[in-house]
Amino acid sequence: MLAAAALAAGPAPADETGKAEYMRACASCHGESGLGQGPIAEFLTIPVPGLNRLSAENDGAFPMLQVIQIIDGRTGVRSHGEPMPIWGDLFKTPLVGGMGDYGAEVIVRGRVLSIAYYLESIQE
Repeated sequence: MLAAAALAAGPAPADETGKAEYMRACASCHGESGLGQGPIAEFLTIPVPGLNRLSAENDGAFPMLQVIQIIDGRTGVRSHGEPMPIWGDLFKTPLVGGMGDYGAEVIVRGRVLSIAYYLESIQE
């Protein structure tokens, strides 16, 4: 019953959480609208990709797993160059002492997934 009520209530809170995480961690390079034109982009040595056409570039399907792996960065999938921060490590480092490895990992995965869901929501 609670699940049905939550679904009927509208968009999941992860949308807002993901947007906030994106603005904090990604927008400086990828831009607020995900077009790859953030204020730091001009100072980087590689072009910053736009993120709002990922579905269009993948025959209309959002590449969720690939996006999660790229954001997390700890699996070795670095498809758009090395300068991007490894957010999995950066998100986890300050948490480990207070929550242990497992607790920190759960939070990191949630943050990464929230960003991926947000990116899915801004596809053209």
